[in-house]
Amino acid sequence: MALYYDDNFGSWSDMDDSDMREFYFKTQQESVLKKCVDCGRTVRIKPEYECCNSCADIREGLGGY
Repeated sequence: MALYYDDNFGSWSDMDDSDMREFYFKTQQESVLKKCVDCGRTVRIKPEYECCNSCADIREGLGGY
């Protein structure tokens, strides 16, 4: 099984579901290269996002746990 990951949502699951795959590919098409305001890395995220998934997890208290 292929691994699906991006800087918007991290690791994707349930990719056997056609609706989930469609949402994943739509998200990829909408994503642009941007600098994450938290870590400074250039990442592919949706235009309305300001930080990558890793930094969002840290903001939410989920980083590393």
